[in-house]
Amino acid sequence: MRSIGTNREVLPLRSVIHVSIVDSDGVSMGRALAESALEFESSNYGMVPAKESLVKEMVSMVRVEDGDQEDCMICLEELEVGFYASRMPCSHTFHGDCIENWLKQSHYCPFCRFEMPTN
Repeated sequence: MRSIGTNREVLPLRSVIHVSIVDSDGVSMGRALAESALEFESSNYGMVPAKESLVKEMVSMVRVEDGDQEDCMICLEELEVGFYASRMPCSHTFHGDCIENWLKQSHYCPFCRFEMPTN
């Protein structure tokens, strides 16, 4: 076990994965994997983004003060004192870029699932 930062511990995890690759129909495994990756990247799996114009109105910028220190629940990095962060209407705070990118994919708060308006 090793410590990262001041308050996180990382536990080692070992796993063994057995894979059998069968190429019976002449399809290249590399091509199949590439197609699968493209499908994954292009699919939003039913996620609905938040309405961009309302996000700008509803998400406020706040300065992180002493005693307000917490972690961004999206990237898990610390919100640093003296820097600005974005606060959702539900009062959860994140790095601006993190929540902006999140809300382009999902209209839910990543912490409490508060619903932002959709298009």
